[in-house]
Amino acid sequence: MAAVAEPDSLDAVRAVLAAHRAELTRRFAAVGTGIGRPDPSGPYVITVYVTDPVLVARTSERVDGVALRFVLTGPFEARRT
Repeated sequence: MAAVAEPDSLDAVRAVLAAHRAELTRRFAAVGTGIGRPDPSGPYVITVYVTDPVLVARTSERVDGVALRFVLTGPFEARRT
């Protein structure tokens, strides 16, 4: 059984993201992932940046107790500075 992270702890959510980033990217064809806190007084979430609008409606997805939030975006592109 996987450990359940405390979503109020940024360090715990960082550890969950580090452990599952590749899986989340592959599973949802994500163009990026990150950590957010949609409600400043609420728990942290893992933000999954996707190009498929169908995924944005998923609100009950969790990984190790941390909620996933899907954000519709285009492809990310590295820029030279």
